[in-house]
Amino acid sequence: MTKKSYIIFRKNYEDHISKKLEVGKEQFYSDHYEAKQPFGLAIFGFLMLVFAIYILLKVHILYGMSLIIIGFFFMYGGLKKSKLVFRISKNGIWTAEFGFIYFRHIERFEFYRYIGKHSSEVMKIHIKNYKIYKMERPFLEQPISHIDKYGNLKNTLDEALMIANKRNEIKNYR
Repeated sequence: MTKKSYIIFRKNYEDHISKKLEVGKEQFYSDHYEAKQPFGLAIFGFLMLVFAIYILLKVHILYGMSLIIIGFFFMYGGLKKSKLVFRISKNGIWTAEFGFIYFRHIERFEFYRYIGKHSSEVMKIHIKNYKIYKMERPFLEQPISHIDKYGNLKNTLDEALMIANKRNEIKNYR
């Protein structure tokens, strides 16, 4: 899906759901962040910065300035905070790309591993009645290979979806 398709899904999803989204009131019990870069990257950047200052003073200004810039990039990569990518609550999931989606609108989750030159893992979120939301395909794709500790994500999501479906069945039964 393209960025435009995500925006169309989000707009149509918010227009069609009966209960308005109140993400601020949700209690999330599982947060997943981007995988953190190794701290050694920051140390390497610092050492490159020290070497760049030596080059700046002894050899040539242009070489030193270029090495300083490169050293700062390495330091930034090693020290930046991980972004929140995926959250699970008792009522639904929140992703950085799609926003909050209720479990009652999710049919199932599928996990795929693409093996090749650039291997990756993708989670497909199959949406119930996807034509209502004017989606091109019946699922949303969420890349998960960059998420830190995503190994138990499948079990956590399947269990949360099963509990939510049972809760909805009990509400509908009454």
